[in-house]
Parts: sequence; C-alpha cells; structure tokens
Amino acid sequence: LLPTEQQLYHDPYAHGMFPGSYIQYLMGPKFIQWMYRVFGLGGMIEMISVRTRWLDDQVVKARREQLLQQKEYKNDQLIILGAGYDTRGFRLIDLWNESNDDNIIGDNGTKASMSAFHVIEVDQPEVQEKKVQNMQWLMKKETNDSNNSNHPSIAHLMESKQVSFLSVNFVTDNLEEKLTLHEQFSSSSDNKQNTTLSIITMEGVTQYIPKEATADTLKKIHNIVSVGSTLLITYVDQDCFGASTSTPPSPLSVKTQNMMQLVSKVGEPWITGFTPTEFASFLNECGYQVQSDTTLSDYNEEYLGVVGRKLSEEEMICAERFVVAKFI
Repeated sequence: LLPTEQQLYHDPYAHGMFPGSYIQYLMGPKFIQWMYRVFGLGGMIEMISVRTRWLDDQVVKARREQLLQQKEYKNDQLIILGAGYDTRGFRLIDLWNESNDDNIIGDNGTKASMSAFHVIEVDQPEVQEKKVQNMQWLMKKETNDSNNSNHPSIAHLMESKQVSFLSVNFVTDNLEEKLTLHEQFSSSSDNKQNTTLSIITMEGVTQYIPKEATADTLKKIHNIVSVGSTLLITYVDQDCFGASTSTPPSPLSVKTQNMMQLVSKVGEPWITGFTPTEFASFLNECGYQVQSDTTLSDYNEEYLGVVGRKLSEEEMICAERFVVAKFI
C-alpha cells in the first residue's frame, strides 16, 4: 500500500492471500494507520513489517554464509514451519538476486544457483489446501515479464517443486517422519559430509503453543538436519504477560495489552513467553546455540529510519524478539 520508497520489502503475491486486500487498497495506508491508532495499536504494522524484513535479510545472509562454508554446492533447503499464507518461498528468488551473491564459486568450480535451493512449506492440511488454491488463482493472473528472465513464474516454481507444500497435523502426525519421507527433503542421514545445510524458520508460532510443543518440534527437526544449519525463530518476551500489572500502565504496556486482547478475541491467544536468558537456555537444551537475540528497537533506525518511518519510543511495540541460532 505504501509508496515504493517507504516499503521495507516487496511482496507481489500478498494480495492473493488475503480476501480483504482490495478493501485495504481502497482505504489507503493513512486511514489504516489511523484505525490502528484509534484501537491503541499504533506501531503494530511496523512491528510485523520489521519482523518480515528481518527474516528476509536473515534467510539471504544464512544462505550466503552456508554457501561459503560448503566446498561443493549440492541442494540446500529452506524449511518454513507454520508457513501460513506467507509467500517468502516464492519471493526468495528476488531476495537472492538482490543480494548479488549469484557469483559465489565453490572450491570445485561450481557456481551458486537458486535452482539448487528448495523451499518446503509446512503447515496444517486445511491451510495448505487454501494456500495452493490462492497460488493457483495468482498463477492464472500472472503475466510473465519477457524482459526479466531472472524471475521464474509461480507455475515454474510449483511444477519444478522448487517450492513444495507438506501438510502436517501437528497434533496427530510425526513431523520428523513426514519430513524425512518428503521427496524434496534432504536429511543429515542422507548426507554424511554435511554439504546439505538447511535454513529453518519458525515465525510467529511459539507464543501460540505450549513450550513443550515447541521443544518437541525443534528436537525432531534437530534429529534430521545437519549440524551448522541455521534456525530463525521468534518468541514473545515474558514481560508482555506481566504488562497488565504495572501501575500506572506505561504506553508500551497499554499497547501490549491491546494486542493481547485482540489476538484473544480472534481466537488465537498468546499463551507462552520467554525471557531472553530463558530462551537461550531452552534452545540450547534442544540442540541450538543462540547467535543473536534482537527486537524492533534494534532495527528502528536501520529499517524504518531510512524510509522515513522511524517510530518514537512511545510508538514502538517490542513484544516479539527475533533469534538467529545454529544447530550444534
């Protein structure tokens, strides 16, 4: 909705994922921002946008680092746990092209290529079914740009299975087993020399499920992914769950309360939080070592400031924290 010069990222597919996108387009960004402020949620759009941009940057950075580590470029993979209606798998080719890293050459003379990179989106069966329908609708409307061969069509990405979908019922299915059997997945047991590294993302999930469920998922992933792979994961700061007890409530805690009330009203309450120290220990027990743990305020200038959208301290909602960790 915003002018190009104010955008943190470009998503040409988002309008096909959300039925109300056309209404939002008619409302315009200024009216939408005003509505968020009226409901005490000013800064929420920026929080979500920064999280998306951070994850985009970290995916590109992790793959660059992994390519430089590998002596030979075999298939590597991005596994998106709880992919929902996010289109990062389809935007990945653009992120890679923009990174200018397509000239990385391996020790054996092999050139890095996005064609060797696979994306596996993991989510509930009903979500996957609806998302595939949405992507097929976008596919029909898609017009190929003959002047830019670097942008493969949705049809190519899906037919080549460079982007594939894995339906998993997280309550009844065995995630480890289903991933291992997926035709596009390369497990550590398939690759004794660890030349196939993975990037695992778990964005905006941990706050909705018990800690035990997160631990179970991370341990199962750890069993089948090579050491040296990267985990990109977000969590909600435990302080958010104590915000309502502050007297008088600060502007930040008021917004946090409003957000938690909103997600509860739509039937998806936040039930789990961690302190940074607790989360680092939690990940370590699951087989991961934290490399960085940041939040919105750490990117206020770097992301928002450079596009003229820098937030004041009162406007920032630092509810979620963003973590980079390595498989150990």
